[in-house]
Amino acid sequence: MVNNTDFEFDFYFTWTKQRTANHFNIVKSEGTELITSDGSKIFDFISTNFQASFGHSNKLITENILNQIKQMSVAPPKGVFPLKIEVTKLLKKFLKLEKGKIFYTTSGAEAIENALKIARQTTGKKLVLARKKSYHGATLGALSVTGDWRGENHHSVSDWTIRVPEPEDDPSLEETKKIINKVGKENIAGFVLEIISAMNGVIIPQKSWWDGIQQLAKENNILIILDEVSTGFGRTGENFAFHHYGLQPDMVCMSKAITGGYIPFGAIWTSEIISNYYEENTLSCGLTSYAHPLGLAAMKGVLENFNNSEFCENKKILEAQFKNNMDEIKCLPNVKNIRQVGLLSAIQIKPELKLNWEDGIKVGLHLAFKEDIIILAPPFVTEKEKLKNAFDSLKKLLT
Repeated sequence: MVNNTDFEFDFYFTWTKQRTANHFNIVKSEGTELITSDGSKIFDFISTNFQASFGHSNKLITENILNQIKQMSVAPPKGVFPLKIEVTKLLKKFLKLEKGKIFYTTSGAEAIENALKIARQTTGKKLVLARKKSYHGATLGALSVTGDWRGENHHSVSDWTIRVPEPEDDPSLEETKKIINKVGKENIAGFVLEIISAMNGVIIPQKSWWDGIQQLAKENNILIILDEVSTGFGRTGENFAFHHYGLQPDMVCMSKAITGGYIPFGAIWTSEIISNYYEENTLSCGLTSYAHPLGLAAMKGVLENFNNSEFCENKKILEAQFKNNMDEIKCLPNVKNIRQVGLLSAIQIKPELKLNWEDGIKVGLHLAFKEDIIILAPPFVTEKEKLKNAFDSLKKLLT
């Protein structure tokens, strides 16, 4: 079921040395499970890579895609059609940001990439502020603001990125203020920040820290670009993580769960000030598959799920059960600490336990690991009994 690459494939495995890359052979995905070639069922405890929030066979999403294929499977970027108009309005309403405009992409990295271009173009400044413990995407522009190991060894424009301290290291933002004063606010286009980090350990800043960021941005005329790629569309209990903090962003970058992962898709919401700028100035951003109709159809299915009272009620019940299970995990001897919000959590384990992705697969769990941290993000459609069984397996792994 779990193999090292003892023979050669004609494709790469991501973020790893190819000779020692682990993999498992999937033949089918269904509900909240990945089914392997030997018939084993793996509970998708990380929603594949945060994107499969609605499971692997969500009726509303799949039906919308199939219906759209029959009607119009591809459209030119400048095409205007009813679905594009309707779903864009629905997305802005779901964001609780009904002014401004949406720019569509096909990934989270592209969303960040274009947000950086827009920030630099509209402000005339080139520097951006970003955190060290961050990941914003794999394209060169997105990597330039990425702070973790994935941003290393690439010839990106990282010289245009200034690192600011982590929230726990600078809760009053005194060091961040010094950095802004040293660099000069006249040179800084924007902050690029994950609201709550996902793969880097579910770091949840205090509201006072975010209030300070908002104030600094306002005082120094610096844009706030929020990365909601992993946390958007209900993952943290709110529609978007920035709703927890009452933030007023200039841009919000989205992807992953925007279509449940069924179609590669992404988007950027831009403020009214930015959209007004482009009324008289050329928007030099575009993609071949801009506002792809299948992506729009899948996103409509996602938003329809949130308009379904039964889905929303079951999600609330699941969040409560998830929190209770995490409280039990916290008491295990090998667990140092947990961080949890909505259906997203990090379990920091004792380093001597030496667990990895392969150990999870062996007990029927698809987990994410970041050094001595296990990341959990189960699908929103998980049945109560399946979540209980998944936590039982996790407890055995941790003991």
